[in-house]
Amino acid sequence: MKKGFTIVELLIVIVVIAILAAISVVAYNGIQDRAKQSQIKSDLRSLDAAVKAARINRSTALRYITGSNASGGSCWSKPDGTDLATLDKNTDGCWVAYRSALSTISAASGMNVNGLVDPWGRPYYIDENEDEPVGSCRDDNYGVYSRPFTTGQTMTKTYATRGC
Repeated sequence: MKKGFTIVELLIVIVVIAILAAISVVAYNGIQDRAKQSQIKSDLRSLDAAVKAARINRSTALRYITGSNASGGSCWSKPDGTDLATLDKNTDGCWVAYRSALSTISAASGMNVNGLVDPWGRPYYIDENEDEPVGSCRDDNYGVYSRPFTTGQTMTKTYATRGC
């Protein structure tokens, strides 16, 4: 009598392995997405805490601390589809304004928020609205830009605001 596996037995084993592999890939992708969302929430909580500390330490609105009422303006004026992560971080206006805002917030708060970037290597959205004229949004907003990037003040989520 010959010993060995039949074709049917081998096919069953291959199908079972394929099913297990598919389940693993789906579970792994979900873990990555949750990790990215967790990083975003953590980063924006840190930014919010630093902004609140800076406001208290300087006794003034964020726009007077950063010297801007829209640090993200150079970013959201980019053409649709621009990958903000690939822009020159030393010369592009989007990154220069972002790094400047983080630097002044860090100095005013005593908390280091320099270098905060989203999981895709892009700057976070910062819009300093506090103390703007009546009739406009008067609260600061921070968030993550939509993917893929679209022009305008488009965020997928705003995790921290003063309540606009």
